[in-house]
Amino acid sequence: MNFSFISKISLYLSLIFIISCQDTISSLRNNEKIDFDEYSFQLESKEFLDFNFFEQYEDNVIDNDTYKASDYNFLNKDQTVLKINNYQAKYKNNDPINVIYYEKNIYSVNKDGELQKFDLNSGKLIERINIDLDQVKKIPISFSLYKDDFIIAYISGEVVRVNKLGEVIWLFKNYDLLNTPVKIFDDYLIILYPEKIVFLSILSGDVIYEKAFKSSNVIQSSGGKIKNYFNIVFFILPNSEFNSLDTYLFEEHRLNFENIELNTSLNNLKDQIHLYKNFLVYFDNGNILHTYDVNENKFVLVDFRINNSSSAILFNNSLISKNENFIEFYNIKNGNLFTRININKILNKKSKIINSLIINKHMHLFTNNGEIIILDHNLEIQKTLNLKIKNINKVYNYQNKIFISSKKGITYIY
Repeated sequence: MNFSFISKISLYLSLIFIISCQDTISSLRNNEKIDFDEYSFQLESKEFLDFNFFEQYEDNVIDNDTYKASDYNFLNKDQTVLKINNYQAKYKNNDPINVIYYEKNIYSVNKDGELQKFDLNSGKLIERINIDLDQVKKIPISFSLYKDDFIIAYISGEVVRVNKLGEVIWLFKNYDLLNTPVKIFDDYLIILYPEKIVFLSILSGDVIYEKAFKSSNVIQSSGGKIKNYFNIVFFILPNSEFNSLDTYLFEEHRLNFENIELNTSLNNLKDQIHLYKNFLVYFDNGNILHTYDVNENKFVLVDFRINNSSSAILFNNSLISKNENFIEFYNIKNGNLFTRININKILNKKSKIINSLIINKHMHLFTNNGEIIILDHNLEIQKTLNLKIKNINKVYNYQNKIFISSKKGITYIY
């Protein structure tokens, strides 16, 4: 038999095999359900995970929720990393404290509530500035920038606005426990105490509005949650009460939430709320997803259960969940699976997802063990890295910097 003929036959067979494989892959993506392990997924065939940005922030306003794009390249080993001991102690039950670039220095607040100034280039402490409140040391819960001043909130319940010299501009005194970082919203500060929400004028520190929401639930040590959609503020109080307010009229904004029953157990530490365009997501108890169309005033997804999740974050139109063997990307609108990545031999089985950032048009998934997975638009792994930083408790970015905070009270600036 002619060798050329054999080669042609082999080529045709190879093409048939490739086409059949492509058909199989295509049918896999369009199948209604695919069984994995002991449960099944509906695969997403109409939408893609959204890599775009939707948050808009003023340049001179930074709070605990600020999120701005960065072009840092983790693959460039020549770039320098600053290491700052900003908190000067291990974090216990309080949130990590922001680090902020302001003028020609770096600022933060330590465990005693003192304003700290660091060198921009070396990260070394230049000055520790006492804020003249009283002689008692105050544990901070959040540190924010508003125009040329800082807003510091303390676990004691007090909130103060100071200038860069530590001089007090105004002080709001309230002695309820405060374990939720304050949110800057227009010219207001939104403060979540255990059983009430308070709106302060950021200009004067005066109370604009407050409302109590009593509950018999246990106060959560992780604090509350706040999100806003235009003038509507959605929030979970530390006592687990969920509600919303119209900030134009300062009255309750009615949601058609009577159709579902949120888990109000003693421990709601894993509850999250999230907004993507006009979709409000309530992730209940770390495993049940509810998605509500605010414009249409109706649910598009109710009681969608995430199985075997050890950690999960909400990012744009997705819920990203990790278990010991896989990272799964769910569409928040319908619960369909964008994709599922086998992470055996890639990530530590016990590591937890901390955050997802879009950097240089690639998704970067960060874990608490310092691992990074870099994914392209097709959610295919391009690179994995290990920063060799343990016990990470927050990853955040603004001012064209990426900040990684550890439970030891140290912040790494990239």
